[in-house]
Amino acid sequence: MSWQWTPLAIVLLTTSALAVGVAIGLLRYRRIGGIPALAATMFAVAWWALAVGLESAAVPLRLKILLSTLEYAGSGSSAALFLLFALRYTGRTAGGSRRTLAFLWVLPVAQVALAATNDLHHWIWTGFTSGPPGSNILVYHHGPAFFIVVVGLYIYLALTTFLLVSSALHAPVAQRRQTVAILVAAVFPILGGLLYTMGLTPVPGLNLAPISFLLSGLTLSIAIVPLHLFRLVPVAREALIERMSDGIIVVDAAGRIVDSNPAAQALLSLPAEARGAEAAHALAIWPEIAPHLLLHEESHLELTASQDPLLRLDVRVTPLKRGITGPTGHLLVVRDVTGQYWSETMLQEANEELHAQVQEVQRLQKELQEQALRDPLTKVFNRRYLDEAFPRLLERATHDGRPLAVVLFDIDLFKRTNDTYGHRVGDKLLVVLGRLLTHLTRPGDIVCRLGGEEFVLVLPGADLSTAVGRADEIRRAFSAITVPGLAPGTGPTLSAGVAVFPDHSVTPDELMHAADGAL
Repeated sequence: MSWQWTPLAIVLLTTSALAVGVAIGLLRYRRIGGIPALAATMFAVAWWALAVGLESAAVPLRLKILLSTLEYAGSGSSAALFLLFALRYTGRTAGGSRRTLAFLWVLPVAQVALAATNDLHHWIWTGFTSGPPGSNILVYHHGPAFFIVVVGLYIYLALTTFLLVSSALHAPVAQRRQTVAILVAAVFPILGGLLYTMGLTPVPGLNLAPISFLLSGLTLSIAIVPLHLFRLVPVAREALIERMSDGIIVVDAAGRIVDSNPAAQALLSLPAEARGAEAAHALAIWPEIAPHLLLHEESHLELTASQDPLLRLDVRVTPLKRGITGPTGHLLVVRDVTGQYWSETMLQEANEELHAQVQEVQRLQKELQEQALRDPLTKVFNRRYLDEAFPRLLERATHDGRPLAVVLFDIDLFKRTNDTYGHRVGDKLLVVLGRLLTHLTRPGDIVCRLGGEEFVLVLPGADLSTAVGRADEIRRAFSAITVPGLAPGTGPTLSAGVAVFPDHSVTPDELMHAADGAL
């Protein structure tokens, strides 16, 4: 009989099958960094457990030694792949350089080679004895190479444990379960190997290492899949959170800071022991933030951290997942917006300056337009304005069925006054007449200087008698004015001609012609 199917053999073969199942399940999450390597570790554990299970069931000595040689391929590969998982999961190597991969496989290749050539040197096994009666266990007496191999395996496990734990310790306080899961997973193979090496197994010669590696894989699988502890892996936090230029602060429902990154500590001058401290105390120099930690909706505020040099901060406060009575905490994102603040300030100043310039241009345009429509000497409207306004006034008078009067004024003997007293006195006469006409007219009337000493007065709604009366009033008022420079008794006089729409004409030119004829 070549095989004896003992309970131990059945347990080990079951372990192999479970390891294959775990590996297949892990492959569904192969996009998570390191998971393919962990799945490969479970396939190696399955090989290891299968070889150990078959060895414990085999009866011939040569078959047991052959299967034990195959065990070394599984044990060495399991340790190497577990270390590769840690390297990739923690971001120490994304794809694995050739040098790193070559180093990882030195130990597995060496121990398989030593086991396969043991008959030549007896460095792995020096002898064999039978185990307890009925157990079908073969007790191996190990040589010096075995212990060297064991030390190498523990170096691999120590490196794996160091990488996983050191990375997990950088995770937020809220992810303590992740650290526990990694520690438990790493402890199983260490304890299993120690118990086997030191001969402290329940049954002499019983190799617990494959079973312990399976327990490690199950622990990490539960942490990765059902518990979702590894959705934010330590390397992701190191790359995304720790190195962010924006500050990140996580405050729990009790108002304690459970996490913060270096940027937040630098921007808000947080103390080194901020984690675990009351947010109100740690952020005491920023009392503006505290009210936002009581809100149930997203909010933000701007702070001036320093004036010289200027440092402006934008703080956005977002409630985390709501509980029954409110948010379970708040996330604070702190961003240096000094450059944006300067840009906005400069843009605002530029806009204000541009607005002032536009207003000045508009003022100048209005002034130029006013100058274009007014006589520069007398400040009354000029002929250009009359040509634009007169047709509109006639159109309105036609629509309303009301009269419109035109009075044409002329300063008598104006040329002789200029020749006798000079143009300065003549200009004073023109200015005096312009002021007088403006003073003695209604708001709706129009006073224009046609040129030289001629002025026109347009009186909407005035009939002939009203217009003549107004013209005579202005004539008498002008004659009573004393003009500096004129000899006593030589006061200025006016002549006036009146025409009325529609009695005398219905067009601007004909009305002006009629008034000129009357003049």
